[in-house]
Amino acid sequence: MRRSELYVGFSVLFTILLFALFRTPFLLYFGLFYSLVLYLRHSALVPRAIGPDVRTVLGIVLMSVSPVFLVVRLGEYSSPSTFHAFFLLGLLLVLFEVRDVLIFLVPLAEALIALVAKTSAFKVTVNWFSNLFVDITAYLVRGLIDLLNVPIAMKGNVAVVRNTLVIIGSGCSGLDAFVLYILASLLLIYLRGSDRREAILLLFGALGIIPLNAVRIFTLLVIGYHSGISFLELFHSHLGDLMFVAYVFLYWWWVIRR
Repeated sequence: MRRSELYVGFSVLFTILLFALFRTPFLLYFGLFYSLVLYLRHSALVPRAIGPDVRTVLGIVLMSVSPVFLVVRLGEYSSPSTFHAFFLLGLLLVLFEVRDVLIFLVPLAEALIALVAKTSAFKVTVNWFSNLFVDITAYLVRGLIDLLNVPIAMKGNVAVVRNTLVIIGSGCSGLDAFVLYILASLLLIYLRGSDRREAILLLFGALGIIPLNAVRIFTLLVIGYHSGISFLELFHSHLGDLMFVAYVFLYWWWVIRR
């Protein structure tokens, strides 16, 4: 097995292990995104002789410093995502000559976003967008309830399913899926060398995430009404993942065929 393939495999396992330990969705998304980039561009990873040069020293320093971000609190929490990004970046510098700048940019972006996310300004901005997505989603869900005459009472972002209150909070806003779709679309545009028309169509698909999320929540409420809240909780996470993957696959297939 070549060194580049070992590095790709290690990045996947490293991402999964850290997510299992820290349960940080951002780390999982960026880690899998980075692994996909590595898999598609592994030919740009050229093994290099490991010796006492500047690249090797810099890589070792990054790997040595990275565990600090698991210990030191930046704001309220530590930053496993920064540890993840710096360790993989350091290992990359030690092992390879890299002929594709994107392979460097992805872990750098992960570290930068993870650090900026600790600032109060970033949190205020994310909360504003999250609340906006919650309001839009709640409006669409209420519209579906009224349109299909489902006996579920809903006011604002709170639904009453039989005798249980179900709140559409920030975790249900769909903002994370929206951002993930944009990142994945940018990668596809880069890999395909898409022209302007195809790039616009691929990015335009992000808007479909909003009504898709509303349909997901409406479906969960109907499941909860007819089968009980325990079934709603059972389908809560997996239904969204399946719908997201199906939507992305079908929409991208349609755009690429055109």
